[in-house]
Amino acid sequence: MKSKPLFLVSFCLTFFFAVGVNGQELLDILEKESPKMPIYTQAIFKTNRVLLTQSVETRKKGTLEFILGTRYWNIPNNDNSQSFAADRFSGHFGMQYAVSDRFTFGAGITSYDGILNGFAKYRLVRQRQDKNVPIGITLVQGASYFSRDFLRYNLPLNSSERLSYVTQAIIARKFDRNFSFQVSPTYIHSGSGQPVSDQKDLFLMGFGARYKLGNHVSLASEYGYLFGRNEGEEDFNLFSLGVNWEVGDLIMQFSMSNAKSFDDISSYLFNPNNFHFRPGGLHIGVNATYVLHLKKRNPDSLKK
Repeated sequence: MKSKPLFLVSFCLTFFFAVGVNGQELLDILEKESPKMPIYTQAIFKTNRVLLTQSVETRKKGTLEFILGTRYWNIPNNDNSQSFAADRFSGHFGMQYAVSDRFTFGAGITSYDGILNGFAKYRLVRQRQDKNVPIGITLVQGASYFSRDFLRYNLPLNSSERLSYVTQAIIARKFDRNFSFQVSPTYIHSGSGQPVSDQKDLFLMGFGARYKLGNHVSLASEYGYLFGRNEGEEDFNLFSLGVNWEVGDLIMQFSMSNAKSFDDISSYLFNPNNFHFRPGGLHIGVNATYVLHLKKRNPDSLKK
């Protein structure tokens, strides 16, 4: 009888030891067969653009977007205005397609300044939720063709000198579920000299921020500081403030800015007025982006 408790104790110890060893071996096998996949941070910014300028985001593979933008403003000291709501109007149409989760390209045209532009974006580094990669980095290469004179900017007759190029490295971080911030060291090569600077090679630092107000609404802002801007010229750095509203596959962006253009280069360089709420300094914009998913998504792909 006395041996029965000793037998039970020894049996239990043997059983738990065997289960522990076999369980560890099973876990080792499962880890080898199903290695831990990184989980990337989603929606640092909700759209490809903060408001007017490029964001760190690229779309999922097979996504096609159509962008229709409008911008309205009044001319200061315009006593001959015949317009009911605004003196001037500018429209923009663009398309962009994601070849892969990391690579997106697009093109567009603007009515007011007649600028045709195109860009390519490559997502070099993706932020991860496990904090092993705390930031995201996207490289952008864009080109703009100025088809006609606008404002007080006279363009050369040579077509090659009407081309300008922009190169950006966008560095962004989503700090929590609500707040995201990015900085964009930017190099611009202008095909011809412009009043903003005597140099054709210009350097700019861009900033963008997003704060989530609700499940489908966020506040966004952007600013671009141009180094070496000529003193005394009536040209000011870009500033925009707006709201992004997501409704399914339709994204609406409502913005106020001192920029008239939708083009990356023009919106950074050619702003004849500072941002204020008087005519000439305030341009009201509404952008509508419609998203088409041409390829079905695999749920596991969100972890890749």
